[in-house]
Amino acid sequence: MPQKPDVREDELDSRAREVLREVVLQHVATGEAVSSRSLARGGRFHLSPASLRNAMADLEDLGYLQHPHTSSGRVPTDRGYRFFIDHLMQSRRLSQQERDVIDGQVAHASEVDEVMHLASRVLSRLSDQVGVVFMPTLHRLTMRSIDFILVAEGKVMCIIVGTNGMVVNKIVETRQGFTRDELEKISRYISGEYAGLALDTIRRRLIQLTAEERSQVDQAMHKALALGIGAVEDLMPMEHELFVEGTASILNKPDFANAGVIRKTFLALQEKEKLVEILNSCLNEDGLQILVGSESDFTHLHNFSLVARRYGSESAPLGMVGILGPMRMEYARVAPLVDYLGRALSRKIEEEEQHD
Repeated sequence: MPQKPDVREDELDSRAREVLREVVLQHVATGEAVSSRSLARGGRFHLSPASLRNAMADLEDLGYLQHPHTSSGRVPTDRGYRFFIDHLMQSRRLSQQERDVIDGQVAHASEVDEVMHLASRVLSRLSDQVGVVFMPTLHRLTMRSIDFILVAEGKVMCIIVGTNGMVVNKIVETRQGFTRDELEKISRYISGEYAGLALDTIRRRLIQLTAEERSQVDQAMHKALALGIGAVEDLMPMEHELFVEGTASILNKPDFANAGVIRKTFLALQEKEKLVEILNSCLNEDGLQILVGSESDFTHLHNFSLVARRYGSESAPLGMVGILGPMRMEYARVAPLVDYLGRALSRKIEEEEQHD
């Protein structure tokens, strides 16, 4: 589980806060350790390099800055980034073009796979980081309606529409023959009886009904129950969906320039279970979530930061959208991108529910 340090704004006086803010901004912009001379040259402070050096030394003693072995300057620690994010960061406003790009992608997305592909891609493209989109088990999806369409001999297309407006298409293979009228009746029956229930609940009820009334239902009902179970069971192996877009962008960052680090980072992005675990835990939290370095196992192990936000209705969050990048990330630019996309997806889902 993520563990964010408790950093209170009153821990630092106004001068210390300004020095920390400038160190973070300069380090994010340049990738270099920040010295007291570079702060003095910036002209923001009417202080001598010696006074700034003392202020930076105090911040180091308090755990907000650290001294890289090969440099005379200092860089932010995880705690320094956390203080910056919580108390000093001024998120920039998205441009109209960025909002238009996000709104355009959301407007054209309907099916689950399409939503996840487009959302991860647009985040990666706009941020030049790794875009991630996560949706937990599909069987938690609440059904609005279900339709069955014969697409080939022995193959029936199952179209499940969730109450959140998402659409899931699955092919169900069956040995039984179905006419168009039979499939329409089965669609009406299952939609009428089980609308508003989670797919996993529907599956369990259909199985129970089959077991309890095996000798009491006619052949048509047996076929209907079997097809319904097959449709929902087809979703059961999909324990989660995780789309990761833009892996190359993070491997090109100076922070991961070392060949050994590149290989380790690439393998980390392939082994996604830890990332899924973090995103799943964030699903219970409202608003924007930012995890820095040691605040989670995954980000700590690979020197990452994660900016994420859940999307879906307030009562039933559907998943998470986020950006994964180095700790030296431009949080003030990345955070509003993730926040806006999460809100845009949530608005779309709420509109779909209202039109139901």
